[in-house]
Amino acid sequence: MRASVIKNKSNYWEVIWMLAKTDLKMRYQGSWLGAVWVFLKPFCLFLILNFVFSSLFYENNPPYTIRLLVGLILWFFFSEATTVGMNSLLSKSDILRKIYIPKWIIIISATVHSGLAFCFNAIILFLFLIGYQVFPDIWHLLIFFIYVVLIYGISLTFSFFAAPLIVRFRDLNQIWEVLLQVLFYASPIIYPITAVPPKVQTLLYINPMTLLIEHSKVALVDHGVARVDHLLIFIAIFIPCFVGSMLYLKSASRNLIENM
Repeated sequence: MRASVIKNKSNYWEVIWMLAKTDLKMRYQGSWLGAVWVFLKPFCLFLILNFVFSSLFYENNPPYTIRLLVGLILWFFFSEATTVGMNSLLSKSDILRKIYIPKWIIIISATVHSGLAFCFNAIILFLFLIGYQVFPDIWHLLIFFIYVVLIYGISLTFSFFAAPLIVRFRDLNQIWEVLLQVLFYASPIIYPITAVPPKVQTLLYINPMTLLIEHSKVALVDHGVARVDHLLIFIAIFIPCFVGSMLYLKSASRNLIENM
């Protein structure tokens, strides 16, 4: 039997923020470097990949370093948000057994600290943009922000579907780790999209992160606007998927506690 219920819906966002802060503290508890890992993990990978691949792609793509950093920061945001979102209900199973909290609150709170980590990493990115003298204007920053919101949106969509499923199918966590590796190399992060044949480019765009990462590079580095029709098609597909994920989460939540 649940001990209590959160009745005041106006407190939902306070609960989200409280849970997000708790997750952030627990994640780095006992770690010597603590929250520095938010910066250190993607930055170390960036240094390695930049050292290995910059000479290979530099001639045809002069600002390769910036493009690589944009891709890595966006990828870490997506990877982290989907992973913690997928595992959020399981990790909060003790709380859910005692207190009724809408499941979407648990999932969103788990992904909020991924957003905070992205904001910290974005500061480093903007310093690089200034250093390389390619800092965009307000208009292109706004376009980049739209792509970031869409990345968070598809992360939530995935999490709303996956979080109830992993309660029943625990192997989903291992499967997603493998798929993340596949999607990483299927996204134009290490290599420019122009380095692959046109037919392969078409296949790569099946991966939603390909469009969002590539268009973000165009906005931040090239100070341009990628094809608007592609973005509109993406949004037209994303909206029903997002609504469907919320409906699925609501339906799957009815008997979820008994399976935890």
